[in-house]
Amino acid sequence: MARNYTKELIVQELIKLLNKRSLHNVTVTELAKCCNIERKTFYYHYENLFQVIKEIFAAELEKVIAEFNETLSWEESFISAAKFILDNKTCVKHLYESDYKLDLENYIFSLAGEVMRLYVGRIARSTAAQAADINLIAYFYQCALSSALIQWMAGDMQTDPKVITRRIGKLMDGNILLSLKRSEKLEEFTQSFTIE
Repeated sequence: MARNYTKELIVQELIKLLNKRSLHNVTVTELAKCCNIERKTFYYHYENLFQVIKEIFAAELEKVIAEFNETLSWEESFISAAKFILDNKTCVKHLYESDYKLDLENYIFSLAGEVMRLYVGRIARSTAAQAADINLIAYFYQCALSSALIQWMAGDMQTDPKVITRRIGKLMDGNILLSLKRSEKLEEFTQSFTIE
């Protein structure tokens, strides 16, 4: 119990620090001080800051999968999944501008992938769409959503991604189901394709 508490404290304090300054200006010594623990306690739980960051991404991804709500649209599911990013814009911007940019981009790609895989899979249950096409449609939206969010982070982060996502949803309304219905009439797709 104490181990989990300490790890959670380290994670929360690192997020707070990254919401104030860039990762290059955060040290293990400072993080330990913020947590009221010794450096060796930090190293008992983690090898370095990178390991904490990877754990944050992994935990947030697990949360997205566990909290997926089948009654929500893909837009609301994606907004819900991106809560950590939207609530911690400065922290995320600092991670994006650090050596962990690629890890952040991979996290966002996985996040969009899980949302779309679950959503398209749910919609596909009411169709006879081919499995390969289901994966292909989910992958298409995964690429579009993750790219849009990454470009938002790379820019000034001033636009509201919730508004943009909802607008895209209205513009594209019904396209996923329509694509799945088209799959029923197409010849069998024999290419092996899975979302990564």
